[in-house]
Amino acid sequence: MRIPALLASATGLMIALQGAALGQDRPRGLGGSTLTTSRIDPSTNPIAAAPGFSDPRRMTIFKDPRFQNVLLPCDDPQALDTVRQRFAEKEGQFWNSSLAIGGFDRIRQVSINPWGRNNIPRIYCSARAHMSDGHIRTVDYAIMEDQSIIGYTWGVEWCVRGLDRGWSFAPNCRMARP
Repeated sequence: MRIPALLASATGLMIALQGAALGQDRPRGLGGSTLTTSRIDPSTNPIAAAPGFSDPRRMTIFKDPRFQNVLLPCDDPQALDTVRQRFAEKEGQFWNSSLAIGGFDRIRQVSINPWGRNNIPRIYCSARAHMSDGHIRTVDYAIMEDQSIIGYTWGVEWCVRGLDRGWSFAPNCRMARP
């Protein structure tokens, strides 16, 4: 009973060693999951050249192939309406205020994927918001791929400078920018 199992494991070990000898020891997928692995080239990545990363077996990172880097532009009406609606909802429900965003201008792109390709694709934007109280405030927002409430479509994180009363993106909406 034990001898066939021992022979099978020895045969598997021999095949694995032969593959390694032939240079076939490249990273493999994770057995049917959506994540795949890839190697970091230490000559092009300063983090990989840091102490502790010298062993090439430790250089494996995970990438999610489901992201396609398809993002809405900063001036897309859907993204701006999402910011407008969520701001009005937050002000009305949490702060008992009728303050609302009347419109946007000077919409500009700040950055795209500032932390590299292996993170969730996102585009950082900034715009001026004309508030219902007559003030003009800056809105910082990020449009992110597959970050809606259930991950089905794009999502938006936003912060209106001077009105981050819960300090979610403190100081002064800095955490909403790249």
